[in-house]
Amino acid sequence: MLRLQNYKVTYQHIQLHQRLITSTTNIVLKPNVSANAYQPRNVEKKKYENWEKYNLFTAENTSTKPKFSMVLPPPNVTGSLHLGHALACTVQDVIVRHKRSRGHNVLWLPGIDHAGIATQGVVEKYLKTKQDVSRHDIGREKFLQEVWKWKEKHGHTIVNQLKTLGCSLDWGRQTFTMDPKHTNAVNTAFIKLFKKGLIYRKKALVNWCSTLKSTVSDIEVDNVPVNGPKDMIVPGYDRPIKFGVIYHFAYKLVDSDEDIVVATTMPETMLGDIAIAVHPQDKRYRHLAGKRVWHPFRNETLPIIKDEFVDKKVGTGAVKITPAHSKVDYEVAKKNNSIRLIQVIDENGRMTTSDQFNGLKRYECRQLILETLDNLGLLRDAKPHPMTLPICSRSGGIIDHLPKEQWFLSCSKLNEKAAALVDKGHLVIEPAKYVKYWQNWTGNDRDWCISRQLWWGHQIPAYKCKVDRNVVWIAAQNEEAAKVEASKVLRTLPDLIKVERDPDVLDTWFSSGIYPFAALGWPDSAKEKDFKKFYPLDLLATGHDILGFWVHRMVILGLELTDQLPFKKVLLHGVICDSKGAKMSKSRGNVIDPIDVVEGINMENLKDKTKELHRNGILSLTEMDKALAYHQANFMQTKGIPECGVDALRFTLLSHDIKSHFVNFDIAMCHSNKLFGNKIWQSVRYTQLSYSKLPALSTEITKANLTYFDKWILSRMSDMVETVNKSMDNYEFHLATKAIRTFMYNECCDIYLEATKPGFAGKDPVKAYAHAHTLSAVLNTSLRCLAPFMVYLTEELIPKVPTFSNNIIFNFKDGPNKYYDFPFREHFMEWKDSAIEKQVDRFMNTIYLVRELKALYNISNKMRPSIYINNLDETLRTDIQSNQEVFLNLSRCSDVAFKSDPEKNYVTAVLDKNTEVNVELLGEDVELAIFAAKTKLEKKIQQLNESLSRLEAKFASGHYLANAPPWAQAIDKEKLHSKKKELEQLQRLM
Repeated sequence: MLRLQNYKVTYQHIQLHQRLITSTTNIVLKPNVSANAYQPRNVEKKKYENWEKYNLFTAENTSTKPKFSMVLPPPNVTGSLHLGHALACTVQDVIVRHKRSRGHNVLWLPGIDHAGIATQGVVEKYLKTKQDVSRHDIGREKFLQEVWKWKEKHGHTIVNQLKTLGCSLDWGRQTFTMDPKHTNAVNTAFIKLFKKGLIYRKKALVNWCSTLKSTVSDIEVDNVPVNGPKDMIVPGYDRPIKFGVIYHFAYKLVDSDEDIVVATTMPETMLGDIAIAVHPQDKRYRHLAGKRVWHPFRNETLPIIKDEFVDKKVGTGAVKITPAHSKVDYEVAKKNNSIRLIQVIDENGRMTTSDQFNGLKRYECRQLILETLDNLGLLRDAKPHPMTLPICSRSGGIIDHLPKEQWFLSCSKLNEKAAALVDKGHLVIEPAKYVKYWQNWTGNDRDWCISRQLWWGHQIPAYKCKVDRNVVWIAAQNEEAAKVEASKVLRTLPDLIKVERDPDVLDTWFSSGIYPFAALGWPDSAKEKDFKKFYPLDLLATGHDILGFWVHRMVILGLELTDQLPFKKVLLHGVICDSKGAKMSKSRGNVIDPIDVVEGINMENLKDKTKELHRNGILSLTEMDKALAYHQANFMQTKGIPECGVDALRFTLLSHDIKSHFVNFDIAMCHSNKLFGNKIWQSVRYTQLSYSKLPALSTEITKANLTYFDKWILSRMSDMVETVNKSMDNYEFHLATKAIRTFMYNECCDIYLEATKPGFAGKDPVKAYAHAHTLSAVLNTSLRCLAPFMVYLTEELIPKVPTFSNNIIFNFKDGPNKYYDFPFREHFMEWKDSAIEKQVDRFMNTIYLVRELKALYNISNKMRPSIYINNLDETLRTDIQSNQEVFLNLSRCSDVAFKSDPEKNYVTAVLDKNTEVNVELLGEDVELAIFAAKTKLEKKIQQLNESLSRLEAKFASGHYLANAPPWAQAIDKEKLHSKKKELEQLQRLM
């Protein structure tokens, strides 16, 4: 049993038998790394159970430590976690683990969101697939029982997945947004806002999904571009429907033979037209302003109005106005004081008129309208036209805009407060580029429609109270309270009032909008210690795509209901994409289950799992087919997804700049990080083996005994610790992971461990002990830096790094806890040595150049050529001579000299103006080898020059600089820099 970094439980009773101080060397022996290679499954086994057993993630509301509090954005109870969730929870887990290791009392609150629309849709699909019934077949009560069963099953799945991913959440405080306490908070919030006059009821245009039979929020609407005529499958229709066409038809002027031709992509809505709009400066129609036209199907006239919103260059320059089915038209009609809502499409997507079109499905009516207009001689043209189609992301149905009586939250004054607090710096949004998005959201005066026509969710606590024809809406906790309140307005006895509760439920974003304070005990905040201790939160971390939908709503509701900001800072991370940069979604088929990455899965099981998701109603037939095709194209070569383990997944996710707009995930990179874990594993095994062979030492070892490479690796360690600390503070985790990997893999394992082999194998015990002290401190420090990222591997290895009771690098007098604290940069500054780093850089650059020459001329390591270095740099010569064994070991050569041997054939490359490196060219046909190498080199240089030319042409293009997204330009700049560096390296070999 092992101990997590910097937590209270020390397990001293377990570790006592593991510690042995030898009388001569004061070596602290630790348990051995038993397995020959890193096996994630074995390393990860039972560790989380132990962490939970000792309550290592439990926050204390009486602690005097500095507090740090966050909530996990509650995942939807619609199935299992995806890689987007894995990214979000890993970002947060790294933050809270870092805070704990710095001595904070951390609350990281878990919860699950009931996700009204998403969950109802999934359960409906499941019932249809498994039992061939709809929710209407079984009724509201039984349907809700089925949803609760779903929640019990999949809620546990999500919790188990979060635990598998190592998320150090305070599970004793877990919440669900349909729990009684949260339901009470939701009802209280609604009632308070209603009594303040901020919640009101009115008839207005809403996003309506006729497939779901509900209003939906803007976030559930995908605006899909259609660039020209395209046949698309629409739910409820047997044949594809054509979109991407603009239709021209004419309205006849009253008392005139003249007509005016309008253009529209939705001809069926002309049945609800109330006016024709033209631009005031359009000379073509200036003479028609104020005149009227005949509606061909309603036997009434419509006015021609002027409005600058009309684009003279689009269509005919004349626009039909249908305020009952277009938000733009609604605003135009309101501005022109001519609002008249003629609804011609009902909630089932059928026409509701008094003529031959009544009862037809919308797109069937479209065809009949066009045929009828053509017969009347009014249809003039049909042309390809780019358009944006609003599609419900939950059902695939096309969104209609319908006038409905709904509940709204007035946002104007709330938005003003929210905008001002960001402007004044009281609420920090990071990265700062998203502040403009915040300004856009808070600058929008549109009120928020908070009611949904669903069965799953918080039923709105509002009651329609009637006495005769007198009606009043009252917000209350129950019927009796509603009657009492209504009696004051209706001026009658409560018992005479008939009460009917609104059957609608609240938008899920309303209940999740109060989540940061409701989950901590509001509205009973006076009694709740958690609310007093941990609210406001210190940080909210979430995806940038829900800044307006969730973050904004938490802020405005928090300010209004608690008089405080719900959090002080917002960290927004990117959206997860696949390795090719495509956003992961079921519709693309490129969603990857993080557990498949952790455990690995072969092609056959991947196929079976995808088909099972279809059978359970999670994936549609189209989504299943796309997923199978994606798996075939991307995982066939590797025969599935290789096992990577949790730590490699976490490390890979945070090896990208999370603040960029998109975060691309590559399985190959993840598997490479598993191999990085094995490299670390082997370094600890090497250290244990080296300690076991240390001879007795008669003299005292001091810092003065540190070798050239000991001092260098300690200086590099100091630099790594500083970079990691700075990066962690700035949430630039990709810089931290890069610094750790570069240090541990390239500098410690590839160079330093190799450099210690002669010392451990040699006859100088002082040098061996200097290496041992250094290696122990280096591994311990780097593993503690790595600990928030690779939680299982470091938990396994940190207690197994051997050391000394009095290490000459660091004095661990504070006891075992010292090993688990996150390294502070100031504790390592004394080891920074720029001079030694420059010396070793030149030493290693010489070796790298030797390796490049050997590779170019196909000189294998078995051949062991000799090296001749012609240089004027006395320091480099001294360093190589003093560390000749290390130099030859790393370069895989037989000897190094500073004088040329005339009997040998050398190939040459220039290190710098003072140094020329020569490697012996072995073999019979020297001239052929030189010719082949030169040809290969020239080809590589030509390819690099061509690639560089293409990249430089991009940055010379004004169109590219103006239109390419910043993240794409950043990637191209990095490519340009690396290719220039590569070209310089190759040109040295000429």
